[in-house]
Amino acid sequence: MHIKINYTGKTHNFVQPMRQILGLLFIGVFSRLVGQDTTAFVNEAQFGISSFITLSPFTDYKKSPVGVGADLFYNHPFKSAYIQGKIGYKRYQYVFDNRKSVTEDIHLVLSYQYSIPKATGVCVTAGYSPAFIFNATNRFMGKQDSIATVTYTKQLKNRLSHGLYLGVSLQSKSNSSFDIGYSHILNKTITNGFYDAIPNHITFAYTVNFNKKGKANVNTAQARSTLTKLKNDTLYFINKSCATDFSNAQLDSLLAANYKYSAYKVLDEQYINATSKQSNVLHFAIIGNHYAGYGDPLTTGIYLLDGELKSTEFPYPYHTTNPKNGNGFSKCIGSLENAAALIRVFNNRLNFEPLSPINPLH
Repeated sequence: MHIKINYTGKTHNFVQPMRQILGLLFIGVFSRLVGQDTTAFVNEAQFGISSFITLSPFTDYKKSPVGVGADLFYNHPFKSAYIQGKIGYKRYQYVFDNRKSVTEDIHLVLSYQYSIPKATGVCVTAGYSPAFIFNATNRFMGKQDSIATVTYTKQLKNRLSHGLYLGVSLQSKSNSSFDIGYSHILNKTITNGFYDAIPNHITFAYTVNFNKKGKANVNTAQARSTLTKLKNDTLYFINKSCATDFSNAQLDSLLAANYKYSAYKVLDEQYINATSKQSNVLHFAIIGNHYAGYGDPLTTGIYLLDGELKSTEFPYPYHTTNPKNGNGFSKCIGSLENAAALIRVFNNRLNFEPLSPINPLH
């Protein structure tokens, strides 16, 4: 179905431009899905700057109105998404009937940004965008160059415009993104041949996030996510130490005194299998003898496992060695003092940021 809107006695077909917009968005998302990298959108607060240009191929003007500007933005994490706020400046320029018009505005963008599951780095944004025009001028483009520039800001009926925004953000490895969006202005009109308020437009923006924690390797992002959730959950400890080290009751006392990261529970052997089948369990921890990794020999320490009792891997703190075991070869922890020191080191490692794949020693 074709939609035609009459502004000034002329009709303009919106179907073809809308197809172009949808085509651009589709190409951007498709190329991102095909060429995924190893970075991910991390649920951290983000802040930075976004520079952009806008095009309005929906007008009767010979040349599309072009806008340029920049925004300051802040993204507040909200569950698996963001609440986004922007404030910025934009300058429009277009020619109509031998007159050049320039408008300047201060605008806001209040939106919800959601990261598409399994589509690394692809985010969809939808929101509300009001703008206030604080300056609007035009001048005659003919031979009479002496004609002064005329300000018509106060003549505008809709200096405060109201728009709806829909866009796609394509994250990159450099903590930045390329954004494509469409703004539909709800109260636009044309007065004396000039836009009263702002035309519908497509925005092409390059956004830089100054918070380096807002991007990470996919594995690091996963580690951050589950370890953050663990703070408000329960870590289930399994005692695999030597019989001479400590009992489950003694382990419970050691954890009460030295483990502070989350709630905990020491599991008796008969409850391990049933607990692992619960869908809401995040992590287990084995204290005593286990394997640091696939193919590794049996060693002693604390080992972090996932909710299915599978050993976690880098960048999780997957194996914490016994700091008091001097020779490094004993299969037993040795004493309650050694156990307490081991638990404290493990607790502190959970509080640190997961190691960087680029610099594991950092």
